[in-house]
Amino acid sequence: LARSLTITSPDQLMFEKAQGEKVTLPCTFELSEEDEGPLDIEWVLIPADNQKKEQTIIMYAVGRIYNDYYAALAGRLQFTNPDPKSGDGSLDIQNLKAADTGMYMCKVKKAPGVQSIKIQLTVLGK
Repeated sequence: LARSLTITSPDQLMFEKAQGEKVTLPCTFELSEEDEGPLDIEWVLIPADNQKKEQTIIMYAVGRIYNDYYAALAGRLQFTNPDPKSGDGSLDIQNLKAADTGMYMCKVKKAPGVQSIKIQLTVLGK
């Protein structure tokens, strides 16, 4: 049976944090031998405000981390593991702000496998 890439993160996909705190959004995965393409990990923010569009906030592609897409989080986010291809694409966000509230989606792609999980983050006022 060909098994493809799987995301192994736990099912607790809602986090509540206070402003100024740090959160780690989990996105761990296992690859299978069937997956041959380059590994791609992308985090997308789906804002709570429907007027705003989805925004890629950080990605790992072709062995590099690209984290300068989204000015609102600049300097406050990073992959938890400096080498995400090890199977850990989790995301750390520091110094949380109310505006960081939203749905975060982790997409892991390695052809032919594609998996994603969604995590709701709510940042509470002090």
